[in-house]
Amino acid sequence: MQQRLRNTCWRPGMDDAITRVVDACEGCRLVSQPELPEPMQRRKLPEASWLDVAIDFLGPLPSGDYLLVIIDYFSIYKEVEILRRITAQETVERSDKIFVRFGYPKTITLDNGRQFVSREFEEFCDRRGIVLNSTTPYWPQENGLVERQNRSLMKRLKISQALCRDWKKDLNEYMTMYYSTPHLPTTDYRDKDQQLKDHGKVSEDRRQRAKVSNLEIDDKVIMKNVLPGNKLTPTSAPNTMTVMARHGSRITVQNDQTHKQYDRNTSHLKKVATPVGNQDKTRSEQTIPFETSTQQSEDIRESLDRCHEGSMSDHWFQAEASNDEPVSERNRSQRVIRKPRRFEDCVCEVIVLDIKGVDSG
Repeated sequence: MQQRLRNTCWRPGMDDAITRVVDACEGCRLVSQPELPEPMQRRKLPEASWLDVAIDFLGPLPSGDYLLVIIDYFSIYKEVEILRRITAQETVERSDKIFVRFGYPKTITLDNGRQFVSREFEEFCDRRGIVLNSTTPYWPQENGLVERQNRSLMKRLKISQALCRDWKKDLNEYMTMYYSTPHLPTTDYRDKDQQLKDHGKVSEDRRQRAKVSNLEIDDKVIMKNVLPGNKLTPTSAPNTMTVMARHGSRITVQNDQTHKQYDRNTSHLKKVATPVGNQDKTRSEQTIPFETSTQQSEDIRESLDRCHEGSMSDHWFQAEASNDEPVSERNRSQRVIRKPRRFEDCVCEVIVLDIKGVDSG
């Protein structure tokens, strides 16, 4: 678009104006690529075992069963329970069964599954003094430890399925091997753990081209379609949202029509650009009448001549208003510059300074 317009017209700030027009295009905004993620925030290693744990469900499996996975952030020790039903009551009973043996943790990191956000599970944790850390919806990376462990479990179960074997027996063998492998950190574990995390953070941020989001409270945004759709489903929903709160990469937005609130990661939100017609013209786009700019131009010229006398030459030309064809001039590269018709009634002065040889100081 910029190249095509340059072949027919030019004015100061034209490229920026074109960019704003494209950014404000509703159709382009709905189908454009999602925003880049924020730089990773690594979790600090707990002081001891079984203080901070993560919990998640894996399934349903072809047999109709589910796996309840609880993993310790310190030792990477995990417990797996096979459930036929995943009601809130069943979740509480199985979790309590594990916690009785190892002790009740201080915090549990979990997703927004209906079993975990139920009143029964919240009351169970409240009685035991457990703080719940809910992850951002549709952002499993926030609970990455349990997600990685689930991948290992799924690989073992897929092998059983492919070889037509008893998956429960294979699961027990896998857990036996896992428990017999040392996982407790060594004496210098904390420094090594931090070094590994820092190295992984740098490489992962580079791979994902992570950048800090500029979203602020009261910004207007649109939200990514996180639920599956057909091939023609746009990347983002057309409903406009307002940013209500921000905590790191977690943003709370409110639908402007229904007033319903959602928690999303910054990469799921795209800022709505202000329409070009509602923006004030920048200084570079304002057309300055010749009469009011003459004195300013003379002052600039005198100042530059005093500082760099003999080291530059200046080229002036005036584009006068015309009722006929737009006035054309040629710049130093011999490109024809035509004044757009919309500015035919304006009289302006353009200053081009050649600063070759000017001392960098």
